[in-house]
Amino acid sequence: MCAIAAAVLVSACVAPAGRMPLTAGTGAGRTPVLRVQVREGTGLAVRRVPIEEYVAAALLSEVDPPEADPREIEAMFEVQAIIARTYAVSERGRHAREGFDLCSTTHCQLYEPARLRTSKWSALAREAAQRTAGRVLWYGGAAAHAVFHADCGGHTSSAGDVWTGAAPPYLRGLADGGPANGAHVRWTFAARADTLRDALNGDSRTRVGKRLDRIDVSARDSAGRAQRLTLHGARTLVVRGEVFREILAHAFGVKSLRSTLFEIHRRRETFEFTGRGYGHGVGLCQAGAFARIKAGATPAQVLAFYYPGTTLRSLSSASTN
Repeated sequence: MCAIAAAVLVSACVAPAGRMPLTAGTGAGRTPVLRVQVREGTGLAVRRVPIEEYVAAALLSEVDPPEADPREIEAMFEVQAIIARTYAVSERGRHAREGFDLCSTTHCQLYEPARLRTSKWSALAREAAQRTAGRVLWYGGAAAHAVFHADCGGHTSSAGDVWTGAAPPYLRGLADGGPANGAHVRWTFAARADTLRDALNGDSRTRVGKRLDRIDVSARDSAGRAQRLTLHGARTLVVRGEVFREILAHAFGVKSLRSTLFEIHRRRETFEFTGRGYGHGVGLCQAGAFARIKAGATPAQVLAFYYPGTTLRSLSSASTN
């Protein structure tokens, strides 16, 4: 995972999927239940998880706060609890054909239930889930696609610039300045040309052949992220920035090419990438959110900033409208 000044995030990096009704549980109030695929030993199993238990474990899986004022951590956990619940509701049809609602990996949202037993923040996480119980971000008659990332590097991007398809208006790019000015990290990643060539040749989308001569950023979005790159080798081809990052992260680890907000320099037999941020850059920026909380913003104000135009509603009231 990606440790930064405010929090840790490696998921919610894929475009939104379809929606399905929540499975109804039994007992008083008929608590909504999610069918979650989890790894158990060397295999996979589908478990029925009450949504608030899912929320508490998911927020612990996605946020590893620094030592700070407990009130600030509580507020950040409230933000992440609402996001985790909203994300689960809006994405719950992602694996319907496979017989469950959500996976527990970065393809959906990280869900590591053991953290509820092992994390020193477990009690605070459960309290955050309880305080925000049933609250989701709502837009246009449905739960919003509350994607998020660790660090935007100073500017978020529109979902339409990072992924294909139309972008909802609340997922537009915005400058993450003000209280967040000093919250964003810089990084450097270097790889030998032959090693980088081999990594690119390992995927059919970036197979350059026997040589890798040059990599050019051929298009950037309004935030400065590399939308398209041109790879010059034995073959010349164009690849989307997020695909390029995905392939390098698979080959070199998630802490290699941390975002697509980078510059490229070739120094003899080495390619050097210098960049900012961590993650896809769409939606809520955890580093910026924590900085805003430390400056006095409430969880509701943080959510309104990163998802403009959405409203906070309860699942019970939203389902009747």
